[in-house]
Amino acid sequence: MRRSDKSWLEFDDLTKPFLAPGSDETVTAVAVELRDRMTKVEQQVLAQYTATAAYATLSQQGVEQARAEARADLDRAQSTVFGLLDTLRSEVNARLTALENRPDSRAASLTGDVSGKVAAMEERMRAMIGALEGCVRENMLLRQQVDELMRRQMEHDGWLVSSGSASELSLQ
Repeated sequence: MRRSDKSWLEFDDLTKPFLAPGSDETVTAVAVELRDRMTKVEQQVLAQYTATAAYATLSQQGVEQARAEARADLDRAQSTVFGLLDTLRSEVNARLTALENRPDSRAASLTGDVSGKVAAMEERMRAMIGALEGCVRENMLLRQQVDELMRRQMEHDGWLVSSGSASELSLQ
């Protein structure tokens, strides 16, 4: 660290005595006053240090608590999404199984006829298309529900501002 020219004492200042020659004060009185002042300064510095250390400790505890809460929120959101996906998967599997096991009356009556087999296949295709369309509708509804849930959670946690939505967020 470099000192400026103003902080250096002039030679005349070094030759001046600390106490004025005709002063009534004694060296002991001045020393006692200086010691008292230094004690006060030391106490103030220690108090500042203690306060800073306390604030740092409180801040660290706050950070750790925020991390724990964020982790718990993430775990809850993940379990909710996984539960919804498992429910959707089981419902789709149940519907597809029901479609595969459904007896087809046309196929039974026209088993020897090729056109009957084609008609039965077209019937099954229509049923599968209908099931897939229903699955897509339910998937879209589920997506809207998850988006709404995420938006509410993010608003509650203070992630969103009034000018944006959850779908507009991105990592840069």
